[in-house]
Amino acid sequence: MALTLTGINTGVIRNGNQFQALALNLKHEQNDTSLIFIPALQLRDLYLCFEHRLHLQNQRNAKEKAAFKKSQDTATQTMLKNIPPLTQKQLLEADIRLRVEKLEPHASHAGGFQLAFSLQGGHSLLLELEDAQIALVISAISHAINNAGMHKLSLRISSLLDFLPMYDADIKSNGEMEYDNYPYPAWKLAMFTHYLALVYHYTDSNGQDCACGTIVKSRIRGDMKETEAMARRLLAFSPRLKKLEGKSCRITVATIASGAGHFPRERCLKALHQLYQTTLPATAE
Repeated sequence: MALTLTGINTGVIRNGNQFQALALNLKHEQNDTSLIFIPALQLRDLYLCFEHRLHLQNQRNAKEKAAFKKSQDTATQTMLKNIPPLTQKQLLEADIRLRVEKLEPHASHAGGFQLAFSLQGGHSLLLELEDAQIALVISAISHAINNAGMHKLSLRISSLLDFLPMYDADIKSNGEMEYDNYPYPAWKLAMFTHYLALVYHYTDSNGQDCACGTIVKSRIRGDMKETEAMARRLLAFSPRLKKLEGKSCRITVATIASGAGHFPRERCLKALHQLYQTTLPATAE
């Protein structure tokens, strides 16, 4: 049975300058509380779920958005009156069995959704949230992280919420590719609508023309202005693309497929190679 969220308190567990986990004390019906600890990777998954729900809200018309704003204000005031305690002792004596190993959306409806948390101790927690509560939850999490002096963590997570890196590759002059792939569960793929291929042409330290490529799934199309900023943010994520940070490079983006499902690896890599080939004449000029 899902627990209905009524209040939240947040804290950060760190080891020196290293983030260990976000502590969430969740208040639900009958004034009960549930304490969980969320590591960085699972925290990004939590933000992915939140960002997707807010994206759906943003698709509504002006009248619906106005009504949502009112419900958001009401939910915020209610939750601010129901903040559960979170003590230093609870943070210092964090129970490893309460560490979140996995989270995923469980069910959804027009005004909210459920999140399923799988804990290291073998237990699980099913939480019911309203979309109107998301803004306050995000604010509470961000406040805790920034108070812990880890603003860079917030920036890194927020920069990786509008796309999923699928493949990245070094493209050799003969067209062969050495690539890495990043698999995802179906629920993550379903949050994004467009597969994009990106090719980066650059010159190495020896003056040789080189190229890298990547496949991502995003909500933006290859012909939109936002792709340029996304292409630059990808450099910080990918080990293969990181060498391009600070370098001058020519970036070409193309939409290769659309839909909620999975685009097969062979087709992704073929599309990336084809985009690379179409950009070669411009390089040779």
